[in-house]
Amino acid sequence: MSQLTLPTTVLMPLDVELDADAAEQEAEDAAARLAAAGHPAMVECQLTADILTAHAAQYPHDPQARDWAFEAVERVTVCAYAIVEDDPERITECSRQAKGERAAMTLDQLESEGRVTPQRLASLDTATRELLEWYGAPFPMRWLFPPEKNVHGRPVRPRVIVLFHGPGGLTIGLLRILGVDFDVIGIDLDHGAVATANAAGFTVIHANVTDLDPENPALQDVTGIALTPPCGAFTGGGLGKGRTATAIDTILPVIYEASAAAGFFPWQDSPTGYAPRTGLSWAEVREPLGQLEDSRAGLMAEVAIWPLAMLARGAGALEWVMVEQSDKLPAEIEEALFGELRNAGWHTTEGWTLDAVDYGAASHRVRRFMTAYRGPKPFVDLHPAHPFPATTFAECVGWETGRTILTRGNRPLDPATGRAKGGGTRSADRPSTCVTATIYGWADSETGARITQDDIGRLVGFPADYPWRHVGRGEGIRTKAQQAADAVCPMVAAALFGRILGIEWEAKTRTYVHGLYEIPISPETAANIRAAAYAVPMYTG
Repeated sequence: MSQLTLPTTVLMPLDVELDADAAEQEAEDAAARLAAAGHPAMVECQLTADILTAHAAQYPHDPQARDWAFEAVERVTVCAYAIVEDDPERITECSRQAKGERAAMTLDQLESEGRVTPQRLASLDTATRELLEWYGAPFPMRWLFPPEKNVHGRPVRPRVIVLFHGPGGLTIGLLRILGVDFDVIGIDLDHGAVATANAAGFTVIHANVTDLDPENPALQDVTGIALTPPCGAFTGGGLGKGRTATAIDTILPVIYEASAAAGFFPWQDSPTGYAPRTGLSWAEVREPLGQLEDSRAGLMAEVAIWPLAMLARGAGALEWVMVEQSDKLPAEIEEALFGELRNAGWHTTEGWTLDAVDYGAASHRVRRFMTAYRGPKPFVDLHPAHPFPATTFAECVGWETGRTILTRGNRPLDPATGRAKGGGTRSADRPSTCVTATIYGWADSETGARITQDDIGRLVGFPADYPWRHVGRGEGIRTKAQQAADAVCPMVAAALFGRILGIEWEAKTRTYVHGLYEIPISPETAANIRAAAYAVPMYTG
């Protein structure tokens, strides 16, 4: 009987087979790395792997250092295959992750060597500077480092970001009327509004809020965030597509998902009180908002996304949130936003409907304002102790009393009636109705003299010499009027920030209003206003 001969592979020990497979895989990986050698993304990944491997060797007992090094080495191979397979998305992501880790290591090293002063930043070599500028972009490199602190451990110049900044109404209220020295950066998508705000001396970045990363490392020491999303989807004068049941049912789940994505979804069985982060990217969280008929309505979700993401990244630096929106904002959306902010530790939330006329403006502007605080309830009253002087439209634009405003302007004629569509006439001897983009056509019904952009700005609360700008063809008469129509009244902003920060705002705002509208006052009244305004210390934290 002949002996049975088994195949060689059956007789080989299992560990030999595994070694053979591993050798084959390593050969394939090496071939991929060789084929991808020299590609910029490959160079970036390899550089980061070398740095983290050296770091792990320096700290052999640090398991986190070993993990970082292992992941960095693995990323080199992943990047190589992405290059060989021509996968641009994976290539970009590998390079971005590697570069980000290298920047974070550089940041840690600089901070370990002592406080990073402006002088130290100025002396950085070009390569390091470019790396850190990339890491914090579009925010300034200095924001990657903690701000200078006072003896109480509070920022000397607190950092604030203003999303949907516009031409600068909020920032005038904070920096010019209250007179605090804060480090404020705005974001806006409108080229003209950005140009106007920058010309006024503010720092505003042209960008789409939804394209930016709310967990940017440059935001980890920001103290406050103000958001003024476009109100067109909610106002009573528009189509109101943000107020429909369908829109509300689309927006609410995104607000709740933002909380879970940031790691603030309550879970009683967790040691932290929150469920682990879901792992969804912010783009994935926002994705359902693409179903909305009016995309502007979906921007209210940013009121949850940005503060929650910043809190997750900054470990509690963010103290307060302020929001402005149409007074027709659905109550369900407001309560959902407040609910998620409270879950994350902003235990005090407040909401008001305010009219700019009550704060000295020459035009009505009724808006809904929401605030949230991580500290105790503010003590400064938001409402004026005494009524502000009422400035009429005529007084604001320099007309005589008894005039009538022609609001039709150059509107097209209605073929059925032969009259202009919309508009009408109204007395100029009372405050203006809410300023809209069509106000640039308003004129004196007797003389035909039209109001100017300076007039429009002053109606809202901006100084007469405010540097309104337009980017694009033509003079931009309507677009500059639209900027003023979209802005927050500076006097209302001063009152809100005064309450948020614990600063006496009323006397300072009265001083601003009297100067803005050139209201004659007695020497005693002027002295009392000045004394009240400047007897109160500035914000000290």
